[in-house]
Amino acid sequence: MEWVHCHIAKQPLPPAERRKDVPRSVSGIITKLLAKTAEERYQTAAGLESDLRRCLAEWDCDHRIGEFLLGEHDTPDRLLIPEKLYGRQREVETLLASFDRVVKSGTPELLLVSGYSGIGKSSVVNELHKALVWPRGLFASGKFDQYKRDIPYSTLAQAFQSLIRALLAKSEADLAPWRDALRDRAGSER
Repeated sequence: MEWVHCHIAKQPLPPAERRKDVPRSVSGIITKLLAKTAEERYQTAAGLESDLRRCLAEWDCDHRIGEFLLGEHDTPDRLLIPEKLYGRQREVETLLASFDRVVKSGTPELLLVSGYSGIGKSSVVNELHKALVWPRGLFASGKFDQYKRDIPYSTLAQAFQSLIRALLAKSEADLAPWRDALRDRAGSER
């Protein structure tokens, strides 16, 4: 069996929009389970169980499931830090604009993000990764490591490693054009 990692950036269509006979609450539970970000999904199995039990009880009594607020009993027992990035919209838009220019023109660009340690540079860059819609592009990034200053181009090497890992996770059919293109550019023989 072949395993392929795929990042889905698009929300799936809710089941109630596909089939009118699916109750809205059941559709909402499924959509919540498939949510892209962790904070939008159920935080506990008990919260999911509570909503499913409510659906079952309503079905047993009335043979219908009414709409209700999902996750009322979904209270985690620990503090959860949300993945959402706040206050960096301008920086994220700059990165996305650069990506759009590359897509339209085909001319590559190199983006360097700088700033003090701990101000969220990696989080801003990771927002670009979330916004890329497969198969629109591949994402590679490298992070400067102050303890590897003596290794020339270590940040670029790290970025290329992430790119190569993403390529090697593809199926043989998807990998073949990349292999051929790299061979052609490198000028090597088979």
